[in-house]
Amino acid sequence: MDKDLQRRAAEQDADPRVDLAVQRTALAEDRTFLAWLRTSLAFMGAGVAFDKGTQLLHEQRLAAGTALVESGHFVGISLTAVTTVLLLFVLWQHRRTQLMLAKIKETRATSFPPTAIAGLLAVSLGLVVLFVLMI
Repeated sequence: MDKDLQRRAAEQDADPRVDLAVQRTALAEDRTFLAWLRTSLAFMGAGVAFDKGTQLLHEQRLAAGTALVESGHFVGISLTAVTTVLLLFVLWQHRRTQLMLAKIKETRATSFPPTAIAGLLAVSLGLVVLFVLMI
């Protein structure tokens, strides 16, 4: 199948529309990845806010003697953990699509594009937040 894909790419190499289509697809993939990244960071922030907000609420209700639940700590940690795992999956999918597009263009994919670096930084941030929340 790879040889068939390469043969078709070689036949269409003379057509500039193919290069433009690949570039459009690559830019669309970057936009989609960055949207997932933005959403993941928002959910990580929501997890931290939920954890700290319920902690504050719990302390106030405990002092008043009306505490209903132990804490929302588990929900905050779970939201942050699920978001970090989802971000890892999206980063893997983005890299896979970049390699496929490079194969179509018969070029070598960049080893570490800026979007991948941003994704890895966000995953690192997620892991740090998880560590801090678990303390």
